[in-house]
Amino acid sequence: CSFFKRRGKVTKPSIMKNITIIFFFLFSITLQANTLENMVKEEKGKQRVALIIGNNNYANLVHLKNPLDDARLMRDTLKKSGFSILYKENAEIKDMKNLLKKFAHKIHKGDLGFFYFAGHSVNVDGKNYLVGIDASLDNKVYISHEAIPLNNIIKKMRSSRDRLNVIISDTCRNTITKSAFGNNHFGRGVGKGLLSLANTEGIYIAYSTATTEIVRDGEKGSHGILTEYFVQNLKKEGATIEEIFQTTKKDVLDRTNSKNIINIYNQMMGDFFFILPPKK
Repeated sequence: CSFFKRRGKVTKPSIMKNITIIFFFLFSITLQANTLENMVKEEKGKQRVALIIGNNNYANLVHLKNPLDDARLMRDTLKKSGFSILYKENAEIKDMKNLLKKFAHKIHKGDLGFFYFAGHSVNVDGKNYLVGIDASLDNKVYISHEAIPLNNIIKKMRSSRDRLNVIISDTCRNTITKSAFGNNHFGRGVGKGLLSLANTEGIYIAYSTATTEIVRDGEKGSHGILTEYFVQNLKKEGATIEEIFQTTKKDVLDRTNSKNIINIYNQMMGDFFFILPPKK
């Protein structure tokens, strides 16, 4: 016998097809809701640890105007989001090394590690360095004694086996040229701005500029453009880290007429909420 009826009446196969579509639609909504609920429950039980350093007052380099304000803004914002904070202003290289050691001990498998640095940075012989306030930068032989290799931070965060690690470098300031490399002992292989990275699996990394580019240091009391928009977008309920960084990137491009491009390396698995979605 046939399932079909004439004169435009609905056929049984059509009814079954519609029921199937509705079923899968409802199933999809339920699955998404359960997934979101599980993510929210998981985030509530996680330990969040942040290391924040802001360096303004360099002994042998031009002083900066924004980093302390940036670091304080980031510290206060992350503290409200439930982070345990390690914090230092105007850190010498020994301070930075000690803080990094404490940070490595505090982050554990399954947790979130967040590293933020505002100040001077430089690349030397293909490696990126974050500069302590006591640096002279007059001879590249001593660069490892005056600055922290960014790769060291990445290695420590990866070895912690955290579920998620985030690194933000709001650096690459145009003012580093005053006395840095002044007597030319650095020679070739030295540049301003940070280089692109490899081996960043499991880490979300953001530079305040595109690779090897520099950004102008702003007015005192203002904020670096990456930090300003990142914090604004971080405060949005239910925004994932991917949404926060992509929105921040767009905001910066709009603000600078596409002249300033944030460099983002996304090698993480899964997603993360800084502020959990509102309850429904």
